[in-house]
Amino acid sequence: MISRLIAYTWAAPNTALGALAGLVMLCLGGRVQIVAGVAEFHGGWAGSCVTALPGRFRFGAMTLGHVILGISQTELCALRAHEHVHVRQYEQWGLFFLPAYALSSVWQVAQGRSAHRNNFFEKQAYAGEANQALRPNSQSLRTGFGDR
Repeated sequence: MISRLIAYTWAAPNTALGALAGLVMLCLGGRVQIVAGVAEFHGGWAGSCVTALPGRFRFGAMTLGHVILGISQTELCALRAHEHVHVRQYEQWGLFFLPAYALSSVWQVAQGRSAHRNNFFEKQAYAGEANQALRPNSQSLRTGFGDR
């Protein structure tokens, strides 16, 4: 219990950014659900706008602390395991996560690699996502609270 409180507190500044973005999504017709202690915002006009972006700039979901912003509930379901790895990274890195993520991307570009796909944190998330998919009878992250 205390360790969870510390994890939420350590990630809180990033979560505040995510909550602000999530509130904007709600004002633009989005929805929110709570899954495994994480607020997942999705849909509405903001989700439609991201979907309409050119492929290079489009994303299905992004994480800020204990908030995941997704283009749709379907996309959130598909990306949930990956995004929850990022939540755990925020819990470990706290305020340092966003600068460390950016530095990893810059380093990858300087090495002639993809800023996203080769990013240290993305590699961890892809590996965590794969591990989740390989686990037989693994428990879903869904809590039931706020599910529609």
